[in-house]
Amino acid sequence: MAVELKMLQMDQTMTKGKIGKWLVNEGDTVAQGQPLLEIETDKVVHEQESPADGVIAQLLATEGSDVPVNELLAIIAAPGEEVARIEPGAPVPKSQEEKRVENSPTRAAKDIKASPAARELAEKLAIDLGEVTASGPGGRILESDVQRYIELREPAEVRSDRDEPPRLKASPLARRLAKEHGIALTSIAGSGPDGRIVRDDVLQHRSEEIQTAPDAAQVIPMSGIRGIIAERMTMSVQTNANVTLHTEVDATELVQLRGHLNEKLAARDITLTYTDLLVKMATNALRTHPRLNATLTDDGIHLLEEINIGVAVALEDGLVVPVIRNADTHGLSEISAQVKAFAEKARNNQLTPGELQGGTFTLTNLGNFGVDAFTPIINPPECAILGIGRIVKKPAVHNDEIVVRSMLTLSLTFDHRVVDGAPAAQFLQTVASYIQAPYLLLV
Repeated sequence: MAVELKMLQMDQTMTKGKIGKWLVNEGDTVAQGQPLLEIETDKVVHEQESPADGVIAQLLATEGSDVPVNELLAIIAAPGEEVARIEPGAPVPKSQEEKRVENSPTRAAKDIKASPAARELAEKLAIDLGEVTASGPGGRILESDVQRYIELREPAEVRSDRDEPPRLKASPLARRLAKEHGIALTSIAGSGPDGRIVRDDVLQHRSEEIQTAPDAAQVIPMSGIRGIIAERMTMSVQTNANVTLHTEVDATELVQLRGHLNEKLAARDITLTYTDLLVKMATNALRTHPRLNATLTDDGIHLLEEINIGVAVALEDGLVVPVIRNADTHGLSEISAQVKAFAEKARNNQLTPGELQGGTFTLTNLGNFGVDAFTPIINPPECAILGIGRIVKKPAVHNDEIVVRSMLTLSLTFDHRVVDGAPAAQFLQTVASYIQAPYLLLV
């Protein structure tokens, strides 16, 4: 019996994935658990495995296309089984499981955790909250979750028909590809039944456009990780009340302590970085200032019990933020080992979705790139992020004398809806006190 391969939802915020590369072809024999394709999400590149033994009867998604969660990717047939081909973009016959779920009663609305705003919007638009994916604390459905469900529920062909003549015949996949590449469907001749425009017509038109286009500067597509970063950062700036505080700190004692520690730890093959030390300092400061370890929901400000520190890792084509969970329970050597392991896995595209979720506060260090100060952007749904600049020697007043000291600039961006300026400044002062007197980490 044929088995359907669908786009998996790898975390609760995932709504779609991009087909990076197919690792098999139609007609290939595959085994259960064998990697079939690479899926790119906003956080990680993931290999999706075969759910069963069989033969690849049909591939329905093209490389480079964005596919919504649960949409059909391929058909896996039993050896010798004949399977009718499905036209890409055509409605897919429902499986027995889908029919069972479709006909079964959904959870009662009263049993579902949802904010008042989410319930009001769902009731207004006659939406079953049991079908909405929650992103709030404890599996709570937020108003933004209902809005996302509305956007995803509306069929691609309906959205496209707003811009195209109603009599134009085209498959949903053809419309989607045309929209992604900025191609007017009226400029394409359809090769399908009754002149219907199908996927191959759009791809052929696109290929001809590229071949006849004049030479131009290189264009980097705003898709995959790059596109998601752009979307999330734009959303952060538009929805948060961002304020950034900068302060210069004397880091001479920190430099000396790191040197002494690395001399003693060399025999254990441990090398502490400034990022390692600052993660520990930020963690301690968050214990004293819990308002910076919070998130804003429809219900209000949630002060979070766990302190999970995200550490930004720069890649060639983007940025990922793996999370050190319960960082306040780890020693410096444990933090150092996790940061190094995450950086290595990030460069090899081996981070799992679980390692990129659950952050409550982020630290980003641009000191290695010669940056003194900058304005970091909050990583939603967190309410603050700490930026670290380079450590540079310069004249400074110390013990009423002008001497050369190692100076460091901290940049704290916070959401003014959650935190006021004075508490944010006090958090920054606490971090600065650890940098100026790092032996306080022992207290």
